Amino acid sequence: MQQIFKIAPLSVALLLAVLAVSSCNQDKEDDGFPITNDLRVLKVNIGGDAVASGLSDVSVVAQIELVFSHALNTSAFENALSIAPSAAFSVSYDNSGSFATISFAPPLQYETAYTLSLPKGAYGANGESSTEDFTFAFTTHPFAAPNITLSSEEPGFFEGETLTITAELSFPIFNDVSLDLELSGSAINGVDYSVSAPGMLIPAGSTTATVELSALNDGEDEGAETITIAIANLVNAVEAQPQILNLTLGDQPPPMEFKGVMSLKIGGATTNGRAIHLRVLQDIPDLSLYGIGIANNGGGTDGREIDFPAMSAAAGDDILLVRDQDRIGLADYFGDCFNDFEVVIETPDLNFNGDDPFELYKNTTVIETYGDVELSGTGLEWEYTGSWAYKFNGFWEYAQVDCSANSTSLQDAACAYPFCVPLQLYGVLAILWDGSGTNGGKAVHVRANRPIADLGIYGLGTANNGGGTDGVEFTFPSISVNEGDHILVAREPATMAAYFGSCYDGYAQVFQSDAMNQNGDDAIELFSGADAIETYGDANVDGSGQFWEYTGTWAYRMNGVWAYGGIDCAAGSTTTQSSACPYGFCQ
Repeated sequence: MQQIFKIAPLSVALLLAVLAVSSCNQDKEDDGFPITNDLRVLKVNIGGDAVASGLSDVSVVAQIELVFSHALNTSAFENALSIAPSAAFSVSYDNSGSFATISFAPPLQYETAYTLSLPKGAYGANGESSTEDFTFAFTTHPFAAPNITLSSEEPGFFEGETLTITAELSFPIFNDVSLDLELSGSAINGVDYSVSAPGMLIPAGSTTATVELSALNDGEDEGAETITIAIANLVNAVEAQPQILNLTLGDQPPPMEFKGVMSLKIGGATTNGRAIHLRVLQDIPDLSLYGIGIANNGGGTDGREIDFPAMSAAAGDDILLVRDQDRIGLADYFGDCFNDFEVVIETPDLNFNGDDPFELYKNTTVIETYGDVELSGTGLEWEYTGSWAYKFNGFWEYAQVDCSANSTSLQDAACAYPFCVPLQLYGVLAILWDGSGTNGGKAVHVRANRPIADLGIYGLGTANNGGGTDGVEFTFPSISVNEGDHILVAREPATMAAYFGSCYDGYAQVFQSDAMNQNGDDAIELFSGADAIETYGDANVDGSGQFWEYTGTWAYRMNGVWAYGGIDCAAGSTTTQSSACPYGFCQ
């Protein structure tokens, strides 16, 4: 039998009252604010994060977002809002009119305490009023001076030409950076060349400034002169190391240039591989017009000491000048590459150590100098004891001192002479950073050390887990590349572009390949045809715990030898510049 219950009228009223109270209490607990129609600031956001008054280390370009309980009367709000000390600002709003974003232009001052204030008043779109004064206090971060670098588009120029000198900051700041240029050397400012300005100004928010050097035609045959540029009176930036440019000013483009110097220690610790490498730039009917001088121990010029034989040479020829007793050792050391030198000249007078500078003569005029004839190179950047130096696109690259010691061939040298390695492994990466997933940081970096007409003869392979070679897994496309071109093969090029930033633009070519599936313990092989010509790591060894492991990091060739970033040193970084170990190519 169905049972029906009835509630007395008084009980119904009581129940409704209880529900009303309960509902009211629930409303109070929803957002922590009492039920009221007053205008209130519910939250302050900076960079998407809620913050409290008294915050420090705030960016000078920070935007401050105020979240209100009601839509605003924007005119009344902006007329009442103020900041002390005074700073220019603008306000933008979301569609609801209750989110007000405050932007500062120009930027705020560094390391300054600011207070944002809004007195109580009627600022709501429908007349809602605040009942209390609102203040938000914050302090901007201290000024941090960026590093500055000085660079030249070319290492030298000739009469009638101009050269651009660039000063670049490591990051933008919101103060002007100024500097003066100190000019010295055998070439005289105002006589041999002119400069467009005595200094540079990098405006706030920018990172670069330039000046132009113009070589003047003076009608005299002076040979190569030097220009040294340094920084003076630097304001709002620092030099991580002294920025000094050593430039050459010549009468006209020379028909021959230094291309490389070496003082190798083949098969031991004794120097027995001395040679000077020259490149012919224009056809030379009579090579005997040219010669070499050796400034032993930096004791100053000794004049022209070695004469070339009377013979012709064609543009593009590579000439190797060797001691007669070193020829056999160098031929064995270089192997097939020795035949790539069109001209080999033997002379017993080629007597130098790896700290001795050279002069290249045409007749009795010096047209180029390697090193400084007034200095012994010991301990200097250009020292090549047990090593080599090689010129790429006009700029010298210096291998690590003694990196050739005890090697018997290019194959077992820690620093193979670049001319003999047309394409070379230059970096391997297995970086994991925020948002990259597991594949975003997998890439291989190679460099063309000579012009290559068909890159398609080369390929890459990954020897996973030390299981031995898997052969060619990626073949380069059939294109030509230039000497000095850097090439990146990446699993996810877009991810690498975001991680590298502006440094990504330094790659002449970037290719995508799923074959870049390496972990940081996998060896990488470079192939010419089906032959492995270079291996990073050991194809038959799992790299875990090996010195060459690159898990969460990279390896990069510096000064001819491999340098390592340190396991997981890039973990958690969003750019290489912000990581604990910026990739060498991006430094």
